Amino acid sequence: MVALEWERWRIPFKVETDFVATSLAYIKRQMSGGLGFDPPSLQAAAQWCVANDVNYEEALFWINSATEPNLGGVQTFNALSTKAAILRKLGKTDEADKTMSMAYEKATVLELHGYGRQLIGQGKNKEALAAFELNYKRNGDTWPTHVGLARGYSAVGDLKKALEHARKALTQAPDELNRTSLETMVKTLEEGKALVQ
Repeated sequence: MVALEWERWRIPFKVETDFVATSLAYIKRQMSGGLGFDPPSLQAAAQWCVANDVNYEEALFWINSATEPNLGGVQTFNALSTKAAILRKLGKTDEADKTMSMAYEKATVLELHGYGRQLIGQGKNKEALAAFELNYKRNGDTWPTHVGLARGYSAVGDLKKALEHARKALTQAPDELNRTSLETMVKTLEEGKALVQ
């Protein structure tokens, strides 16, 4: 609410704007200039479109440019998973699955863990568990893989396996902050409650 004031008079009025439309117009202007040749900027623009459910066709063009090696692009986990998300939004499921497989090949242990957490946040619990299992298969008996499996198993309702992995993660916790968090996780699972994701 904005108000004009003059002596004893006050005239209030409401100002509204369409944040998404205004932001998208700004991003398009930026992408038509020098930033349209910068892979990280192209990737950020495409990610913004996915997050705000808009402009998928142009977002696909941007992420294709961001991942094209001949244009200076790089095929990182984040870039390829963004591309897969856009393809899925466009209904190109097979192509999205292939792109996500390529992304998995590029992922670090923490990127796979983060992606699993993201899937849980979207209610895709089985897919999240698959990501956590892949992380464990690829990176072995490590603290982040066990934390992921604890979260994944809890999300699909297997609290016994979740507790097993939470206890393993607790013995591997790298610092006091994570140890405290894992102690809470173990206690929750011991009480027969699922983890708050």
